[in-house]
Amino acid sequence: MKPIKSTGSQKGAKMISFFNRNGKLYVQFDVNGKRYQRSTKLEDTPKNRTLVQKEVVPKLQYKIISGEFEKKQKQAYPFSELATKYKMSKEKLKTYRHLRGMVDNKLLPIFGNKDVKEMSRGEIKKFADTLLLDLTPKRTRMILNVLKAILDIAIEYEYISANPADNIKLPKHKPLQMKPFMPDEVQALINGADGWFKNMVAFAFYTGVRQGEMIALNIGDIDFETMTINIDKRIAHGEVDTPKTESSVRKIPIFQPLVPFLKNQLDLCKKEMCFTLFFNPYTKDSFYDSKKLSKYWYELLDKCKLEHRRFYNTRHSFVTNMIRSGQVSILDVSQMVGHKTIEETISTYTKFFPEEHLKVNRNLDPFTDTIADTKLKMR
Repeated sequence: MKPIKSTGSQKGAKMISFFNRNGKLYVQFDVNGKRYQRSTKLEDTPKNRTLVQKEVVPKLQYKIISGEFEKKQKQAYPFSELATKYKMSKEKLKTYRHLRGMVDNKLLPIFGNKDVKEMSRGEIKKFADTLLLDLTPKRTRMILNVLKAILDIAIEYEYISANPADNIKLPKHKPLQMKPFMPDEVQALINGADGWFKNMVAFAFYTGVRQGEMIALNIGDIDFETMTINIDKRIAHGEVDTPKTESSVRKIPIFQPLVPFLKNQLDLCKKEMCFTLFFNPYTKDSFYDSKKLSKYWYELLDKCKLEHRRFYNTRHSFVTNMIRSGQVSILDVSQMVGHKTIEETISTYTKFFPEEHLKVNRNLDPFTDTIADTKLKMR
């Protein structure tokens, strides 16, 4: 369909036309030398074109002629107000604190006082480039997605007609390298740590729990009668909530090598009268966030003269060494670490066993589930 035009040249307003963009009808017009485009939010059909021509265009002409449109354009719409609306709309989500943190710590310091009408694509691209100096492309994209969502609200209110945060190009994300520790490195780290942190390091290696889950544990989660640990919560940014997935709520076994470290930690809890299993030694309370462990972790790596690797690699070390042991099935390992499916475990960790399939017993008969007689004669 060709664009249809309707005249309206009073008070600086030129011809109003409307056109198709991605199946939707948009109006286009000039006011005082500046071109505007607005979505009608209507599908491009003959009926809707008639509706736009008979109702939308006359109303728009009136706003332009009366000066209402120009007055609205001169009005400032602070980014901070829209950011507040965005946060309010996300309050019931489990990810709310995470989203709020990105808004408060990354977006508001830069765009808080900006009029959304003045925000440009170039400005946002420069903002993204600055983020990339310290953050991964994946993390940067998450922040830009929140920025885009806030500016989408501005479009809904017709403060702006296009989102300047749309399709900002970023470098391809490279996942952080997983580098599990070898058994000798695990022992070196446990032996090199002291006090409560020795107990924590041993716990991390012998359970494979996530750090947020570990700092949320209390002494009641440890059951020596059943030799299990209850995992049903996590701490992030000072808040306790349930783990991110249903499969993350689980019970895991206490392996015998961990027992002396666990008992030692429980003795420390009793001495300090702390209900939290791995408490902050300064506050005698839970750690605010697992990131607070980084200082102790990297100091330990330096002490043991090992290259810097994230604390999270204790989890990878548990999984890879459990699989390599051959004593437990991949399904068991998957359930211990709280993966959604066994496929998640396989796809994540098979790269660490590139030639394991070549170690099979060549005398195995897969059709009888027995070791074949090497003297079996061909018939």
